[in-house]
Amino acid sequence: MIFQDFEPIYPDDNAGTVHDRLMERGANLVLKTVHAIEAGEYPRTPQPIANDLKPAPKLSRETTEINWNQPAHAIRNFVRGLSPYPSAWTLINGKVFKLYDVSLANESPFAAEPGEAYTDNKKTILVRAADGWLQINTLQAEGKRRMTTEEFLRGNKL
Repeated sequence: MIFQDFEPIYPDDNAGTVHDRLMERGANLVLKTVHAIEAGEYPRTPQPIANDLKPAPKLSRETTEINWNQPAHAIRNFVRGLSPYPSAWTLINGKVFKLYDVSLANESPFAAEPGEAYTDNKKTILVRAADGWLQINTLQAEGKRRMTTEEFLRGNKL
């Protein structure tokens, strides 16, 4: 390695926001590296070898489906890691929805099984996870554009 840099991942980041920051930081690091090589003054550090590394799984329709039997925080991180592309998806009342932003819900409307949904048909869609509820904030129904839950519920009922 010649140079390395670190970028924090914030609680509200998703793959898209991290990508955009890394793109900017990476471009600056490439320039710094080129200038150092040009000047003949660059550090060389052996890359550490980690024995516990393994390749990331290939993303497919099957691997991007949300498993509601997982803890709520794990599902939230799963959605964040796949947003905006390729996006996590789920079935709600038999219809496919891509989810782009979800948050941990403070309310618990009723006892339910993982994957069961609740909506007030005005502003809120909640889905039960293994250990709590998640609020869907941004979604895309099949054949529709991406929108907030409130926008979606203005013209659609679940």
